[in-house]
Amino acid sequence: MSQIEPKSCKLRLVAQGRDEACPGSGCAFWEPGGAVVAGDCLIERLGVDLSDLDLATYLLETRERLEQARDLAAAEAAHRDFAHRLGRDV
Repeated sequence: MSQIEPKSCKLRLVAQGRDEACPGSGCAFWEPGGAVVAGDCLIERLGVDLSDLDLATYLLETRERLEQARDLAAAEAAHRDFAHRLGRDV
């Protein structure tokens, strides 16, 4: 039986020359699938030309900033929920 190779993040490969497994739904540029189309990378789905190193680097940095903001928002929400359960407003 053959195994499916994990997909690599093309942004990371082009921008930094490093191979990274595609984070899938953990990526800020991930588009969830539906009944007709499977989930996939927005950058790949749009056919963005990543031959421009500056563009690839910019998109990778944007992805990382979006993911940090999402993680920070989740942490702040968890902190507020925890404080609320303790009866303290933060």
